[in-house]
Amino acid sequence: MRIKTGIIGCLSAVMAVLMLCGCGGPKDTGAGNSSAGEAESAGGAETVGETEAESRELMGSGEATDVNVGLIMGPPSMGLGYMIHEAKEGNTYNNYSFTVEGIDYSALSAKLNQGDYDIITCPSNVSAILYNNKDMNEEVKVISIGNMGLLYILTTDSTIQSMEDLKGRTVYSIGEGGPPEYTFEYLLENYDLLSDVNFSFRSTPFEILNLLQDEAGAVALLPQPFVEVAKLLVDGLLVPIDVTEAWDSLNLESGAESVTTVTIVRKAFLEEHEQAVIEYLNLSKESTDYTLSHLDEAAAWTEEYETFLNPEIAVDAIPACSICTITGVEMKEKLSGFLKIMYESNPDAVGGSMPEDDFYYIPPKQEG
Repeated sequence: MRIKTGIIGCLSAVMAVLMLCGCGGPKDTGAGNSSAGEAESAGGAETVGETEAESRELMGSGEATDVNVGLIMGPPSMGLGYMIHEAKEGNTYNNYSFTVEGIDYSALSAKLNQGDYDIITCPSNVSAILYNNKDMNEEVKVISIGNMGLLYILTTDSTIQSMEDLKGRTVYSIGEGGPPEYTFEYLLENYDLLSDVNFSFRSTPFEILNLLQDEAGAVALLPQPFVEVAKLLVDGLLVPIDVTEAWDSLNLESGAESVTTVTIVRKAFLEEHEQAVIEYLNLSKESTDYTLSHLDEAAAWTEEYETFLNPEIAVDAIPACSICTITGVEMKEKLSGFLKIMYESNPDAVGGSMPEDDFYYIPPKQEG
């Protein structure tokens, strides 16, 4: 193994987004409470609440509460540094406590089911699996999209410049059974390449790196921020295809897009403390917007709050991580379309059936 040990942690941080298993230890980032300022929410023009006061008025009592939030290390939390900072400084109405559970979203799911967490981040299909799991103690609802497509084609072969150039090639990847597999296979099908491209999975990102280093012209499908790590380790590495751009060029009438990670909430907590969920969404939107316009500060926060392990890599990776906060009607359109694609490929990928409308939380301002 010739991979630099200082970068191993950065590679591991990506795997939670890609694989349906993982491990990691919890890290508490702290919290705070006080009054809050204005914060927009949702992708597009719609907002959850113009101000926190309006958000609480929508809910009635508006009493502040404790909110325990579990985060996955890497892209799902790299855009939330501003929100974590505001909570630690006491600039939120509700008392938000954030814990980064390494790369282990299975631990997040278990603790949500035990009531230890009220809100967690997870891969998009895992949210549907939890919704469909009738053995859960806690019912869940999805409240936002946190990352769209993170995937890129990497190679040292300069002749590969488009999806069509993959014909007859083998593409190495991790993430079997998760969003990467279904995203790329759907692309191959729509580019009429499904039978002409060999999609080959490996169990770890380290294997992919070694293939890129040792096999002349090897081709890999990998996510950010792994792409930035790979650039440091593979001489002459090229990034010829942005998978999200290739997807968007399909101009799907359904509005479906590749959705990598989402945020879910315990249904019981939402029903009791809806204003706290609305404030969370507002702060999340403000945080992701702030992240994209203040890269150096946001990258520093990824190290301070342990949402990523290398701020130098983070500052380059953040703009390519499709960080966002998309809620309400727009969230439902994008996510339901992507879950349908996964369901039609393999029903088990979303827990056996398509989620019903009650899976999607539509804030009061966006209803009707």
